[in-house]
Amino acid sequence: MRKQLFLRLLCVLLPGMAMAQETKVQITDKISILFPEKPAVRDIQGVATLHTLRLADSTANFNVVVSNLEKSNGFTAEVLAAAQLEPEFWEQAEAGFVGQLGAGATVAKKEVKDLHGRQTLVMTVNSMAGGKPSELTVYIFLEGVYSVNVVHSKRNDQASLALRDKFFASLTMAE
Repeated sequence: MRKQLFLRLLCVLLPGMAMAQETKVQITDKISILFPEKPAVRDIQGVATLHTLRLADSTANFNVVVSNLEKSNGFTAEVLAAAQLEPEFWEQAEAGFVGQLGAGATVAKKEVKDLHGRQTLVMTVNSMAGGKPSELTVYIFLEGVYSVNVVHSKRNDQASLALRDKFFASLTMAE
């Protein structure tokens, strides 16, 4: 009897104890963000770094992609700083991002706003992921020669909007 009680208690307590902890990720020298759990990190040919987290319950994905535009396209920080002052830059950033999602992706909302002293394209995009609708919240901005995409994918109606909002609110950018 005691053994059964102990096993039941263990089954109740272990899942709570095994919950992952929030993880702060230093994206660049000046930028960091807090993921709900530890993300997987993948280097893409020394040109980009991908930080990904899919929640265990599959309700949402959290992604940060940092691309070195100097290595991939030869752009300098000065050229990029000047380019982002033009509306065409943000139109191309939007088209490039949405194009990666496929033909069914549509932009529900977008604006370029100042975020921590940086021009940032903020979008809500609707798409299909694995045959199911997905809503993406996207921040795209530049940090020197780096293009940074911060993305939350709401995979179903059970996704926590508070967790999404906390993710974006944790984005810190030093001058």
